[in-house]
Amino acid sequence: MGHTSLSTTVISPQLCRISIIAACSRNRVIGRDGRLPWDIPEDWGYFLDQTSSGTLLLGRRCYEEMRERHLKNPRVIVLSRDPNFYPAFGHRACSLNEGLSMAREFGKEIWICGGENVYTESLEIADRLLLTLIDEDIDGDTFFPYWHKHFPEESSCRPGCDENYHYAFHVFERGNSSLN
Repeated sequence: MGHTSLSTTVISPQLCRISIIAACSRNRVIGRDGRLPWDIPEDWGYFLDQTSSGTLLLGRRCYEEMRERHLKNPRVIVLSRDPNFYPAFGHRACSLNEGLSMAREFGKEIWICGGENVYTESLEIADRLLLTLIDEDIDGDTFFPYWHKHFPEESSCRPGCDENYHYAFHVFERGNSSLN
């Protein structure tokens, strides 16, 4: 489906950049019992700041946790194979490919927001990875996939800390952009 009139802030659906955003511990933990095993306000603020103008694409469990944290982006696509699941806000897609097709219609940057399977499936197609690395091993049952093969070069890093954790905000850009 094409757009007949685009504002200057909307880009062509075929050119939407795909970015992954995540936080993980040194041992790649991203979750425990369906929740984040840490509370880092600076990281949540970073997530909201980065993703607020884009389209969010995330799995059902991530959606359920994030809506509790007052996620209000109107462009949310929730991946779920359950035909009876209807998100309270946003749209449902049955697969990553269907979700990406829907997200491209918004003409905004697409943000892959988890969980583990969605991240794994997205690594090969993403243009950019924004990864908050928490400098601690944390117990968990959900893990971020190995990303180094897909994003070997770091383009920026900014350290941070709070009373509980030391962490850094890393940005990795793919050498061969999928925007072509």
